[in-house]
Amino acid sequence: MLIALWASSMPAHGAGASPTALDFELSDGQRFVRLAELPPQPTVVNFWRYDCPPCLREMPLLATHAAHGQVRVITVALHRPAETAMAPSGVRQALSSVMTLYAPSTPQGVLARFGNPHGALPHTVVLAADRSLCAQHTGEIDSAWLAHATQNCSAHSTPTSAAVAR
Repeated sequence: MLIALWASSMPAHGAGASPTALDFELSDGQRFVRLAELPPQPTVVNFWRYDCPPCLREMPLLATHAAHGQVRVITVALHRPAETAMAPSGVRQALSSVMTLYAPSTPQGVLARFGNPHGALPHTVVLAADRSLCAQHTGEIDSAWLAHATQNCSAHSTPTSAAVAR
């Protein structure tokens, strides 16, 4: 399957878009989803693999956070859709409440665009409503970091240059 991917820091074509707005177009297994075409909303993007234990441990936390409805949660699987079935049942259940997209077979480009040039996993970014980078963390996240990062991004329509760090 040919997967289209645009991970760009170029300006978006919409009104009010940040000049550093991040974007991608990835498959959900049935159709392509472009980040820029989703309604403006603070968004958590989590990059993961089915064979990454810390990635799997984060899924219930991300699902719970998505259920609150304050932010959009997108998981980007760095494996084929069929490999998602290899994840434990609790993880597959958690994924049912978040948007899951699939990166191309060589995901280094999209990871680098989203602040992870080395490809370490898991990697989580929080984007403001204008899709500018608001916070990022490489490694396993916890509920305190996720709550602080999303609250900070939601409170500011245009984030300051200081990103939430851990």
